[in-house]
Amino acid sequence: MAKTGPIIVLDPGKERTKGTEAIFMNITAAKTVASLVQSTLGPKGMDKMLINKLGVVSMTNDGVTILKDIGIEHPAAKMIVEVSKTLESTAGDGTTSSVIFSAALLDKAEKMIKKGFHPTVIIKGFKIAEEKALEVLNDRATDVKVGTPAGREILKKAAMTSITGKAPDVHKEHLAEVCVKAAEIVEKRGFVNVRSDVLEIVELNRRMEETEVLEGIALSTNSLNKNAPSRIENPKIAVLNAEIEVHKTKAKSKMVVGSPEERNRILENEIQNMLDVAKQIADTGANVIFSTKMVKPVVLEYFDKRGIYVSRPIEEKDAEHVSYATGAKIIKNVREISSEDLGEAKLMEQEVKNGVGKTFIRDAKNSKVATIIVRGETLQHADSVSTCINDALWVVKSIIEDGKVVAGGGASEMEVALALRAYAPTIGGYEQRVVAAYADAIEELPKTIIKNGGLDVIDLTIALRAAHTKDKNAGVNVFTGKVVDMEKEGVIDPLRVKLNTIKSATEASVMILRIDDVLRAKYTREMPDVKPEHMATSYSGKAPPKMDDRR
Repeated sequence: MAKTGPIIVLDPGKERTKGTEAIFMNITAAKTVASLVQSTLGPKGMDKMLINKLGVVSMTNDGVTILKDIGIEHPAAKMIVEVSKTLESTAGDGTTSSVIFSAALLDKAEKMIKKGFHPTVIIKGFKIAEEKALEVLNDRATDVKVGTPAGREILKKAAMTSITGKAPDVHKEHLAEVCVKAAEIVEKRGFVNVRSDVLEIVELNRRMEETEVLEGIALSTNSLNKNAPSRIENPKIAVLNAEIEVHKTKAKSKMVVGSPEERNRILENEIQNMLDVAKQIADTGANVIFSTKMVKPVVLEYFDKRGIYVSRPIEEKDAEHVSYATGAKIIKNVREISSEDLGEAKLMEQEVKNGVGKTFIRDAKNSKVATIIVRGETLQHADSVSTCINDALWVVKSIIEDGKVVAGGGASEMEVALALRAYAPTIGGYEQRVVAAYADAIEELPKTIIKNGGLDVIDLTIALRAAHTKDKNAGVNVFTGKVVDMEKEGVIDPLRVKLNTIKSATEASVMILRIDDVLRAKYTREMPDVKPEHMATSYSGKAPPKMDDRR
């Protein structure tokens, strides 16, 4: 019988890690990600200094910002980051808690696997515990009567809770008021569209407490023409994303003129063509023009004589905002504009202070929009304010839409942990050990808040557990170092944030525990094999010159 050679099933150029070794490797990567943001959790969380490739320095304690900018390479670590990003897009807050909780779950799983637990048993136990945790949170949640003075006060307290630790305490009440007011402006039938209806512009060299919210669109621009009216009621708005100029042919060609008079006639004809286009725009009834391109002086003069407001060139994103709010179509071919393409609002006005101009569009026809003017002394300060306002806006949005809140300061997590410990013995089998471990993992969140506050973790954790036998809202005040009623202290979180934190952390840990084999292509710097006849065509299809022919 003839001998056969070795049968190669897997690519020998790949590195393979399998079994518990693969699971432990991925768990270590996830725990490393958590260690990067763990110290930022809580009102006394520390900041991280991030320096990009251009040398620009930024300081933040926002979990999403840190995870986006540090450059994660390990695939399992990337999974943790991606799951946390989904939390940011659905709840707007809780990213850091989600990452820390994921790492805590995986740490407990690692210890159980070393004791002989199969990953499938752990996954089943995690799912059982997740279901019970969500049930406990829903039972312990407090209803909010949105639209009442008491409900508005809860919205403000929740916004302040989100801002605490991200901005100076002296400004958090003012910033919270800005967020609540912005949400009230754009709220429609119990829904708040933060992404589209709340706009933001940044002004530097101003104090942080001067940050304000305005009803309508505010643009960092003013009129290009000197005689434009500063106030227009019921404006007809045209949004242009094209230059007003002579139509050019696609073919490149040159024109030869025989005399100065002929040249002047050509120029006059071009000017007349531009004026015809300007007249076409004016004939639609437009009296306000926003353009992303510069308007030429001859056209500007035509509009100026007719009292038509023409803005300085705006960014395309601002043009999209104006289009969305007013219903105006963005025109890319000015020769096709019609009256149906115009947007409407109740008022357009502009103001110029200290050489800085702004244009306001109020009561737009298509959608109610709010603009937050973020002010800071430096770009770094303004970025910090922008980040905490965005988080607080999502918190307010969640409460308005769901109408439910829970106590913060580690109160809700401790309540879940105690409920899971009481529930675990009723399950039976190996899963009860997993549910108990899940309870220990979720308890890591209040422990981390205590630790970052510089307080005694053991003493306060014991005190917190004892307090929860009487008060479901008991949490840790890291400023006083005492266990108090968080609801009375005004430390409030949206129920949505807590629910999504548990869901995303559990899902991330389950995804990693399911992986028992990792195949990685080896990275090599060696050049691929190239045959000599192929190299001969590397010089514009010709053979390279011989050594004897080179000079």
